[in-house]
Amino acid sequence: MAKSIEEMIADNKRSGRGYDESGKVRALTDKEFFDVSCEMGWNQNNPEYRRLFEFLTDWIMKTLRIRTAIEIGAGPGYLLYCLNKRGIDCTGVDGNPYSKAFFDSMHGEIADKYIIDKYLEKTYAPVDALFSVEVFEHIPDEGIANIMDKVSNELKPKIILFSSTPYADPNPGWDEQWGHINIKRTSEWHELFASYDFHLHQAKPPVTEWAALYVHSSIMS
Repeated sequence: MAKSIEEMIADNKRSGRGYDESGKVRALTDKEFFDVSCEMGWNQNNPEYRRLFEFLTDWIMKTLRIRTAIEIGAGPGYLLYCLNKRGIDCTGVDGNPYSKAFFDSMHGEIADKYIIDKYLEKTYAPVDALFSVEVFEHIPDEGIANIMDKVSNELKPKIILFSSTPYADPNPGWDEQWGHINIKRTSEWHELFASYDFHLHQAKPPVTEWAALYVHSSIMS
């Protein structure tokens, strides 16, 4: 059964995950991040998690006219799997090798679609769409600028499906442990994407209440 944040914090205190030798809160390691996310049910072993991303995939298929995509921050890779299963040629990029190993064990037939590239430094072909769900809050502004420069100059998507939590967690230390180092209001994300000529669309992606769809000005009509 998936654990709540409160249960997870208590477990982490007992085990020392997310705490240094003096007991001070620190960011989770890659292994800890993966283990905690699994214990909270944030992967395809959880039926509710599967339903969320299967429903999102249905929405993408019905709403977006795309054939190729890239997902930045693929995590356990279930959205990546669902998109490829439905015929969208999607590449998933992440920096956590434990998530990649999990994906390979679950979906080995498309293991080549999941790439470890923590800073998005490898070369990628242009795509129709970019997906990023609950990832950018983990990235400092300099890293986001580098990503968006690469998006604009190399990936060149016309559509960006985006979600990044706009709220600090009320549980002390959780955001720091989870690596939420760049929490922004949704209006700030709107401004950021607009600076790269991506503008908010009225369509609402069904993944989080603050999720947004951005469309490049060249296809706004």
